[in-house]
Amino acid sequence: MFARYLMSAAPMANDIVDGGVYHGFMGGGWWRPASTQTYTNARIMEHTATLAWFYANERPWNSRSSGLYRNAELLSRLEAAIAYYTALQFPDGTYPEYEGRPSLAATTFGIVAQSDAYEALRKFGVSYESRLQLRQSIERAVIWFMNPESPHWAPPIRYFNQVLAGVVGAQRSLQVLTNPTTDQTHINERIEFLCAHGVAPAGFPHEPLGIDFGYNFTVALPDAAWLYTQTQHPSLVRLVKNYIDFTRFSVISEPGGGAMSHVPSLHSRNVVASLSRPPEDLSDRAALAKVFLDDVPGLATFFPTREEKVAARSAFATATQPIRALSKPDTSPRTWMYGRIAPDGPSQLERDEADRSLPALVSERFTKIGRGTVGDEYLFARRPFYYAVGAYGGYDGRNLSARQLGTLWSPRMGTVVVGTNDTELPEGWETVGPQQSFSTRKAATSVRYFAGRTSSDPVIDATRAELTTGLFAQRTESAAGRAQFVTGWGYWDRGVRFTFITEQSGECVQRIPLLLKPGDEITFSDGSSFAEGAGTAEFFASSFTLRRGSDRMLVSYGTSALRTVVRPSAATIAGGTIHRIGLIFEGQIDIHFAFLGGADISGVLAEAHGFSDGRVALRAILGQSVAELRIVGSGSPVSIDLRGGPADYRVIERTLASATAPSSLTLEAYDAGGARILRSSVSVRR
Repeated sequence: MFARYLMSAAPMANDIVDGGVYHGFMGGGWWRPASTQTYTNARIMEHTATLAWFYANERPWNSRSSGLYRNAELLSRLEAAIAYYTALQFPDGTYPEYEGRPSLAATTFGIVAQSDAYEALRKFGVSYESRLQLRQSIERAVIWFMNPESPHWAPPIRYFNQVLAGVVGAQRSLQVLTNPTTDQTHINERIEFLCAHGVAPAGFPHEPLGIDFGYNFTVALPDAAWLYTQTQHPSLVRLVKNYIDFTRFSVISEPGGGAMSHVPSLHSRNVVASLSRPPEDLSDRAALAKVFLDDVPGLATFFPTREEKVAARSAFATATQPIRALSKPDTSPRTWMYGRIAPDGPSQLERDEADRSLPALVSERFTKIGRGTVGDEYLFARRPFYYAVGAYGGYDGRNLSARQLGTLWSPRMGTVVVGTNDTELPEGWETVGPQQSFSTRKAATSVRYFAGRTSSDPVIDATRAELTTGLFAQRTESAAGRAQFVTGWGYWDRGVRFTFITEQSGECVQRIPLLLKPGDEITFSDGSSFAEGAGTAEFFASSFTLRRGSDRMLVSYGTSALRTVVRPSAATIAGGTIHRIGLIFEGQIDIHFAFLGGADISGVLAEAHGFSDGRVALRAILGQSVAELRIVGSGSPVSIDLRGGPADYRVIERTLASATAPSSLTLEAYDAGGARILRSSVSVRR
């Protein structure tokens, strides 16, 4: 854990400014992004804790004779840094970060760093002036932070990780100060308050009111673990359990033991993609959260195994290459603070069990709707042929998360549609309005649910929608009004349907972030094809099929051919590369996804769902040779002419009225000459 910090400590100390107006500033760019390296950013100074540790802790590799232990020159540099650091504090106890303004993060994370430095110096009774500066700074900062009237405590608490860091700092002050400015009762009360007001109903901690794996998992969970080891506060266990229960719904596992990934578009502050579980101690930044594994075994999915840790440490110990200093600016002092006391983690068997128990793998039918604090909703719809995850509802327009569909996955094909939350590689499910007047991916909407296939069916609330394991529909309307746009989703067993409508005139673009893996091929309705690895191409089509191995997925988008552009992206995830499919249309578009497996669709693939009021919703996927479809078994026979008119020639949906609640429907398909080419029965699911 400490080897690369040891290689960095002396250069870090030598980079402290010696003399002049900035005497004591920790230069060199060791900590915090390059764009924030200003003389008034107090966060840069948190490595005072790192230098203090090397001064105060003797090890065979950090001795008085050959290391930094009790090194007088190091102490002199450290004293200068502490003087500079504490001089940045404002009279109210806060510290600056960006542009010299008071910062909650700089103050709360600073309390912890300063407490560690204070404890190290007190160990030997050295540097009285530095200890006084640190003690007074900690006292002022804790008083400011623990004041319930301070803005950071106003519900809903926006930045959970920053406030939690302050509670950790307050707890740490009890350990290092002779006369602390708070007490355990007050800290326990603030833990309870934070867990009640800093977490969304869905279970994720606010960052800033949205989800973010980087801050939720990598930053907040280790702090929660340390605080739990000191307080045993039960709310911290409940916090972690609720968060992990929620976030496991957004982990996607490729078939056959392939890559694991997040649903990127859910996350608001840090770019995420594939799930990373690095065994190297310096990269295993959330390691202390393993404290919760006994109570929350699902955590194992996110960590390296004990066996992997042993192998990584053994490889490091036997390596012949020189040990390198840390890579600037990613040198967090929290990594060594927590990594040295972290459990080794789950066994391979324990993690395998956690991986196998991911919600999308253990059930083929569920609907989960996670509710945010500001009208945001997170929909997870698992059906036998797919898993769809998306974010809808409230959106503040500033963070990295996106709205509408985030990921579409098949248990046989793996991930087929996935967006990013990377502003450098902005791919995602998105409808762009005329003259780029709006984007559904970055727009707030209202959300409603319906018992049926469209918004013409009876409205149901989210609680009832969550109880639905068959067909239901979802409608979102722009916060700017339905004249801007309305979208609709229908969640069938074999696939989903998307509808977009705008009253604005002009060309719109529907973007589909299709994931292609090596060997994948797209075949368009005009017979042309596009293989993974090819460059940008343009087609004129009304549908295409994606072939992956022996399985296929149909994407059908109209009775008339549309200009269709395929543009490879640099974004990679889940073993594939995102390709942006652009469909150019006006006014309205209906897109049907249907997972075909290895089935032949020269005939009909159909499903039917019945409702308590007698309605039966039918979806049929048809081969191109079908010119007429007749439906028998629900009232009077229905005939659908597929040679023209509004019906999609590959996928049709109908709602049929019935007074008899049929258990099945009979479908008859006819060719253009009137000859019957298929007769089959489809069960009605209720």
